[in-house]
Amino acid sequence: MTLSVSLTPTPVPFPGGNPPGKGLPFSRHGRNPLLALPCFLRYLPPTMRRTIIITVIAFLFFGSFPAGNVFAEPVLRVGFGIISPPFAFLSVKDGRKVIRGYDVDICVMLSKISGVKMRFLPIGSIRERGTLLRNDENSAIIGSKDKARKLGLAFIPAGVSLRNHLYVHKDCHTVTCLRDLKGKRVALVKDAPYDEVEVKGEIIEVNSPLEALTLLHDGAVDVFLAPAERVADYLIENHELTEVRKVGLTLARVPLGLIISTRDSDLVAQFRQGMQYLKDHGHIQRLRDKWFGKEVGGLNLSRYYRHIAAGSATILAIFAGIILWNVSLKRRVARVADDLRRTEQRYRDLIESSPDMIFLVTEAGDILHANDRALSNLSLTSPAPDLNFEDLVIADEKEDVAAFLTKVFNDGCDKYEFEVDMPDGSLLQVEVAGRIIQGSLHTELLACLFARNVTERNRMEEELIQSERLGVIGKMAASVAHEINNPLGIIQANAEDLLFAGEVDADTREGLEAIQRNAVRAGEIIRDLLDLASPKPFAEETLDLADMVHESITLLGPKLRQVELTLDLRGPLMVRGDSRALQQVVVNLLLNAQNYVQEGGEVAIAGYASAHGDDQTIRLEIRDSGKGIARENLFRVFEPFFTSRKSGFGLGLFITRRIVERHNGIIFAESEPGRGTRIIIELPAFSQN
Repeated sequence: MTLSVSLTPTPVPFPGGNPPGKGLPFSRHGRNPLLALPCFLRYLPPTMRRTIIITVIAFLFFGSFPAGNVFAEPVLRVGFGIISPPFAFLSVKDGRKVIRGYDVDICVMLSKISGVKMRFLPIGSIRERGTLLRNDENSAIIGSKDKARKLGLAFIPAGVSLRNHLYVHKDCHTVTCLRDLKGKRVALVKDAPYDEVEVKGEIIEVNSPLEALTLLHDGAVDVFLAPAERVADYLIENHELTEVRKVGLTLARVPLGLIISTRDSDLVAQFRQGMQYLKDHGHIQRLRDKWFGKEVGGLNLSRYYRHIAAGSATILAIFAGIILWNVSLKRRVARVADDLRRTEQRYRDLIESSPDMIFLVTEAGDILHANDRALSNLSLTSPAPDLNFEDLVIADEKEDVAAFLTKVFNDGCDKYEFEVDMPDGSLLQVEVAGRIIQGSLHTELLACLFARNVTERNRMEEELIQSERLGVIGKMAASVAHEINNPLGIIQANAEDLLFAGEVDADTREGLEAIQRNAVRAGEIIRDLLDLASPKPFAEETLDLADMVHESITLLGPKLRQVELTLDLRGPLMVRGDSRALQQVVVNLLLNAQNYVQEGGEVAIAGYASAHGDDQTIRLEIRDSGKGIARENLFRVFEPFFTSRKSGFGLGLFITRRIVERHNGIIFAESEPGRGTRIIIELPAFSQN
């Protein structure tokens, strides 16, 4: 990711007036001839004056567009290192990555007082920053004077120097200066400023001071010649490199400054005057104190010898007061420390008692910390050293986790929903919200993830959807019940008249009886649809499910003649329930199987008693040789209005499931595309014992 910051500074005047030859202080607009235009126009005739004014206004208007703006000033691109704290490093501010450090503050001040826009570019290696200068004349970097000389560019001192120093492993006691490096493995940073240092030893080049210090800490090298003592000390402290120590005196001081092209001599002069202005007014000293702290030198006590005798009496007089003040201060510090501990404990308790699972993860997804709720849900005592957040979710969502974390670290925050594998084998639906936070180091970014269990919420949403669908079914059934019942009554009455009107042959009588039975059944289906919205209690009785299957086959009659029907009903299948409702279940399943079987296909019905411990169930299976059901639709076939037939409404299996569940049973489907479908019903068995 490329980070850039554009600044539009406000010019700051020089003390005592503007620099010589400049129309505006520290501004390049002083060389613009348009500023002299008003004085020139006073001496022209009115007509010519108006013409020139209109021409200038039109020129400025069309020149304001990006393609023709001749007055747009170029932006000076300044390359900074991002791993050289406290000179320049990456940090997080308001959820975004920014460059901070002493070098950045110097350039910001120069930009403000000179009116030159700057864009800051984070560039990792020293060699890449040198490449930027060679390839782009409108660029600058912070570097050494020797670097500027080698590149043939201008050097403007920044008021601070890099101090070369030696670092060794803490067990090494034979190296204190450059003469001791012979035969040693010496780590040097590539292209770093070692202008006045000559190294004798086996040189091992590395890309960064952190890499060199890490090798020294692990014993892979003997000595590290640090180009910047302050950077090395900062990295040792923040990365806890306890096996490294500093030895000897400062080897060389390399002045740092702004390196820019000499092509624009006026710009170089402006920056030199600006740097002198910062030095004269104490800004550079304040920046050194801010980023490096105040350096305290030794005191010359001889200057104060005459005052010691006079001060001794005063010191003795106030000594008792100091002791009392010290005791009081210690008590106050103890109280403040106790308050801080209590505050820390309150926040810790707040995090640990959260009902949500909270994780602290790296950009790669490694879990560094998890609160008590997360540990208890995942049955962990503490996060494993190699536990990754991807390991918690199901396999199909691992790629989504990587994309989610990338978006969190790029945008600062994001939200997504995952399914988490629980230790007991169940799945937990969680909604995860993430936000980046600053780690223990300036260059370290972490993500805080809040995972909330939304399984129950999703279940309630599904139930709400089902309730809304039931409401639609109820309204639909109520609106069509009257229109359907009247034709059904006419059909039933005419069938009865034909049956009792006279002698009819056996086939005709069978057809009329089928018409009459199905007209009655159609009316009952209309009543069942109305009952879906406001279900009524079933009239329970003891039934033989095998007899009900035979009755249903007789009821359907010609419908099943085109298929090969096989029965395997083992013994009486006694259950308790509503005979009309259970018969509707069997009829619905037979019709559903017949609809998906081609002529000559097979429909098999099997029924038997099955024992599960002390509970016995009656299992009824209806299998067809149809085209089967896709795996992702095995559960959806029992939802209302879901159907794969163009002429279907998707209510048959939904009504069937509702009836079976009201009889304390279960219904489910097993199928493979192209190999048929099997619908299984299990109902509690009735025992007279």
